[in-house]
Amino acid sequence: MAGKELDPRDTIEIGSDDSDGYSTSGSSWDSDTTSLASSIFNYVYENGRRYANENRGTNLMPNDETELERLDLMHHCYNLLFNGSLYKTKFPSNFFDQPRRVLDVGTGTGIWAVDFGDQHPTSTVIGIDVSPVQPSFVPPNVRFEIDDFESPTWTYSDDQKFDFIHIRTLIGSVKDWPTFLKRVHDNLAPGGYVEVVESDISGAFSSDGTFEKSILKELTDLLDTACKKVGARMDVAPELHKLLKQAGFNKLEETKMQIPLGTWPKDERYKKLGLVFAECAKTGAEAYNLAALTRILHWDGKRAKDFIAEAVRAIQDRKIHTVYPQVVILGQKD
Repeated sequence: MAGKELDPRDTIEIGSDDSDGYSTSGSSWDSDTTSLASSIFNYVYENGRRYANENRGTNLMPNDETELERLDLMHHCYNLLFNGSLYKTKFPSNFFDQPRRVLDVGTGTGIWAVDFGDQHPTSTVIGIDVSPVQPSFVPPNVRFEIDDFESPTWTYSDDQKFDFIHIRTLIGSVKDWPTFLKRVHDNLAPGGYVEVVESDISGAFSSDGTFEKSILKELTDLLDTACKKVGARMDVAPELHKLLKQAGFNKLEETKMQIPLGTWPKDERYKKLGLVFAECAKTGAEAYNLAALTRILHWDGKRAKDFIAEAVRAIQDRKIHTVYPQVVILGQKD
């Protein structure tokens, strides 16, 4: 995937509809995630999926093995998008030569935190999440804490400020972005950095109208409706720059990128990126939408699963040319 920087202004050229040697009909990706779940956590099981028991009404994402594999694969997708880097932040030279405190918010499987800890052994890396699904064996400078990042207060003291806070793919999981981002600002050390990486799911589009005419657009609109009912907006990505400024960040830099869905692009780099993203989306369609359709919009389980299955078939249709905008925002505290 090395090569030119992907230009957010690109109109991604559509390749031939003929088979091109890529497949999205099955996944060859294996997860090496080791779950720490134990009997003391009372998980919720619905429609064949497992969910964390915390904030059941608004926590719509599952935390079972299928979802953990998707999260690890999405990590790989962003590595491809960033040319192998864990972040787009341009840190000062030798910034991590001295000890730094790093926080990964909504760490999920913990794969970003572990990779970061390996690359920056002088840093202390903390990953927080509501689900105990992180690996047991991690670098000595990495640890995980079970915590809700939207709890009324963060428990870090004034001498535990962070030098870097990493936030990625939390859209749909945050009810109060202004308060959350203010808390991020308050817990950074002076001169510290935050990086926010989000997929604008509600802003998905196609250059030829094929997405807008497909079931994928219908599913996106249903997810928007459901999440707004519980106060966790899916359409907030275009506002994040403004929200970070309101939270107190004066030094902001925004980069807009794109990820195609599927192997339809002509450009080889976009094609490879789209293949990985389609693999993520095949299980992501259910992860994002099953609880939203059943728990919030009150569909029965069979109707929801049948609808999602039809959407998954559309994901693999090379005649549908969906693009998801990506927003990457770097903020620095004065």
